Amino acid sequence: MRLTTLAATGLMLGLVALSGGRDAAALECNEKNPDICTTCEELRKAYSGGDIKSIRQVRGRSVWTPLYAAYFKDCPELAARYLGMGAHPAVGGMEGDLLATVISWDRWEVPKRAEWVQMLVRGGARLDSPPITDRTTRQRLMQEYGQRDDIMALIKIAEDAGG
Repeated sequence: MRLTTLAATGLMLGLVALSGGRDAAALECNEKNPDICTTCEELRKAYSGGDIKSIRQVRGRSVWTPLYAAYFKDCPELAARYLGMGAHPAVGGMEGDLLATVISWDRWEVPKRAEWVQMLVRGGARLDSPPITDRTTRQRLMQEYGQRDDIMALIKIAEDAGG
């Protein structure tokens, strides 16, 4: 009985190790899993050779584009490069609205988000243009978040930058 239990335990540990290896290999940094990338250089390599303007995948409410991945991983130099290569400045992020994502996602304080807002507006993103749906960025922000202080401050920054 004891030998059988040890054998079964050993078999289970072996199966867990094998399945863990497959799962780890499946989740490697590439254009389908940009959130797995740990550095901006890994992210750049993941998207090298592909169409920088394309939507790579939709996961839940998030639209993954190379530009959104650069924002997600805080790679502003890479984002500027993608914009220079023709990436759409407004498409990506939550429900495909990158400017609304940057303005509303409070992962950083306003000054850091302001840098991203200005970069996207310089690239052509606009508050009053719908990126991929019928709602404009401004409408989305007001309907979903209201006049939250940080959002109003970032809308003002976008307006001042020409957006």
